[in-house]
Amino acid sequence: MTVTKTIREHIRRIPAGRPFLSASLVRYGSRAAVDQVLSRLEKAKVILRVARGVYVRPRLSTILGPVHPGVFEVAQAVAEAEGAQVAIHGAAWALKFGLTTQVMTSSTFLTNGRTRRLHVGKALLTLRHASPLEMRLAESPSGRAILALRWLNEPASPQWAMEKLRAALSSSEWGEFQAEAATEGGWIAKAVKEFQPPRKGTL
Repeated sequence: MTVTKTIREHIRRIPAGRPFLSASLVRYGSRAAVDQVLSRLEKAKVILRVARGVYVRPRLSTILGPVHPGVFEVAQAVAEAEGAQVAIHGAAWALKFGLTTQVMTSSTFLTNGRTRRLHVGKALLTLRHASPLEMRLAESPSGRAILALRWLNEPASPQWAMEKLRAALSSSEWGEFQAEAATEGGWIAKAVKEFQPPRKGTL
């Protein structure tokens, strides 16, 4: 089977909408040969180039036409190519918990792989290397609250931030959050320790 046919068959088996890296295809031929095949497939609109070295066989919408993958899907594909995982950044959790209204102009994700930046369309995607602790925190609601507070830094009203989190977390999650916060030290541990739950009806 020729390099072109082998790569076509490989791409056909990838679910539509799932990004893949050109580097994953070099087992089928030289880098130059792979790039040439991908260039032809892109011109034929069989695949789309979504970032440098990242392609996708697009999902097709009867209304919108080819649908590009989201930045998180691209981040996952890039990380998985090196055997790493990705997690949502604290800034996104701060927005989710209502601790900020600031929307980041670029998309940043945590990874246990290497730090890297790439452009996905007009968006800047950043994968920031994170510690094992940060990756663990990203796995639970209580840990995500810690990541949100780390990004937020000390707010003017820690009491207000705690009220927001207490309203968002279940009782068991709040208990886990208190335990995590105690190990954080600094303003986060202090804010949790001094938190005064609002009276009923005042949230």
